[in-house]
Amino acid sequence: MAATISKQISARQTGPDEFESVSLPIRMGNARPIAYGGSTMAIAIHAMCQTVPTTHKLYSVLGHFHGPANLDHRLKCHVTRTRDTKSFSTRRVTVTQLQPGGKVRTVIELTGDFHAVEDPMLVYGAPPRMQYSKPEDCPDRHALQKQMVDAGLLSGKVEAPFEAMYRYQEQYYDLRMCPESISGQTLGGTVRGVPTAQDHLPMTERTSAEWYKIQAAQAPPDDAAQCAAVAFLMDGGLAFLPLVHHGLQIEEVGSWATLDFALRYFRPEVRLQEWHLKERVLQTADFGRSYGEGRLYDEQGRMVASMTQQCILRKPASKSNL
Repeated sequence: MAATISKQISARQTGPDEFESVSLPIRMGNARPIAYGGSTMAIAIHAMCQTVPTTHKLYSVLGHFHGPANLDHRLKCHVTRTRDTKSFSTRRVTVTQLQPGGKVRTVIELTGDFHAVEDPMLVYGAPPRMQYSKPEDCPDRHALQKQMVDAGLLSGKVEAPFEAMYRYQEQYYDLRMCPESISGQTLGGTVRGVPTAQDHLPMTERTSAEWYKIQAAQAPPDDAAQCAAVAFLMDGGLAFLPLVHHGLQIEEVGSWATLDFALRYFRPEVRLQEWHLKERVLQTADFGRSYGEGRLYDEQGRMVASMTQQCILRKPASKSNL
């Protein structure tokens, strides 16, 4: 695990339109020893951003995961320059990795579009689904965990995947749990079987939300790193959200993992060293898949980014082909 988020998400150039991750992929909260998808995604985005003029800002990334990355080898990124005009640039990135058996696997392919900044014709934006407490009024994970222990809802320990996820997040972020959300009332899904204030709502209207701010000494140095850091943050928790909002245990689900995603940036500059609210909702689930959305807002309530994901969601008896 890299000491700073900038090093964790960085790609260095190794040749013409060829890049390599500076650090090994990070695991985060996966139950299996595979890389966090947001780490892979962020490295690819950092690579593509280095091939585009600084006048053009990233606004859309569409991608598909083809297989899990391992934790033992760096990621290779090949960038294809699809379009370059006065207003737009398009890049396609193929990310590969050497596997333990010596074969090379394509782990993700994504396309990114960039747009030169223009003056707005109209300005509006959808607010968060509900009113959340300000970050200074929200507990951090440790304070919330102590509250759960004191209330007899938790023995003092959380499951290993959750503990790993929080440990890695807290290495890079100051994280505050919104008490109005399901994640804030269940410690991100680690406490099951407790009633929440949203149990009366339909599944598609329930929300989880947290405030995030990158540790002050780790501020990403430029727009490319900021865009990559947004991807690293937004991927977290979406594939797992059906378990949290349904109150399911990990062993009750055969597998869950992201299949494809759409990440959109709505502002030309993002500053994650300032507080941002990440709100997540479910949209639909059927036929072994789920679909959800995460939205990112700044403290002024402006929507900064959105990520939608379609994920595999299998019963325990099913054999995973991932």
